[in-house]
Amino acid sequence: MTEEPVEVPKPVRPQALTILCWLSFFGSGLGAVSNLFFYLFHNQVIEVIESGVYKDMGFDMTMISSVSKYYFLLTGLLQIVAFTGVRQMFDLKRVGFHMYAISQFLMLIISTVYIYRPSGVFPTFDLMFSGLFVLLYLRFKDVMR
Repeated sequence: MTEEPVEVPKPVRPQALTILCWLSFFGSGLGAVSNLFFYLFHNQVIEVIESGVYKDMGFDMTMISSVSKYYFLLTGLLQIVAFTGVRQMFDLKRVGFHMYAISQFLMLIISTVYIYRPSGVFPTFDLMFSGLFVLLYLRFKDVMR
């Protein structure tokens, strides 16, 4: 007597998780591209900032010129990890949540070391924004396998 294999129904991605993933795809993708661009063309970007073009338009970009180019490299690479984690969560794989959460935590540490600590400012907005997304994703962790 042979038993027929039992098909396990594929879990359905909740609509709210889909929306969160698309927001994160957009944010992480743009973040990775812009940070890696700043790293690769750091000297040219600094020259443009120091030329005063942005100041004429009303933007104060002087803070960027004081940040090490390695900040942009590390943040860009972590944005790629976050993007990959979101892709995994989109496919309902739990490992994506861990990749995303760890990359967000490491980005907070890196921004604190390179930007906030030298300026003496606490990264309240970054902490709240990252924490909000991690907590929202945590809500859907049980749907992921």
